[in-house]
Amino acid sequence: MIYSTEVKNMCPVHQGVHHGAAPIPEEAKWVQAKEVKDISGYTHGIGWCAPQQGACKLSLNVKDGIIQEALVETIGCSGMTHSAAMASEILPGLTVMEALNTD
Repeated sequence: MIYSTEVKNMCPVHQGVHHGAAPIPEEAKWVQAKEVKDISGYTHGIGWCAPQQGACKLSLNVKDGIIQEALVETIGCSGMTHSAAMASEILPGLTVMEALNTD
């Protein structure tokens, strides 16, 4: 391929496997998390089982990659309430990676 002089003088952008993950905001600073133990903070997410059947909010307090507490709020069916209660008992003490394992 023939490039113009202008294109030849441009700085190429390299992207590869060594760029790492995006930094995350953590306790008033930006942290480049390279290991699970680098993760600390408070987060939450909401999920639902079916439209207008209920919702569950899971809040996690994580310190040094270990879940310190798991708080659950549910509205809706009894199955969701039981599953959320089980998760809130199982998750504290696990690392973030152990909690992601769904086997």
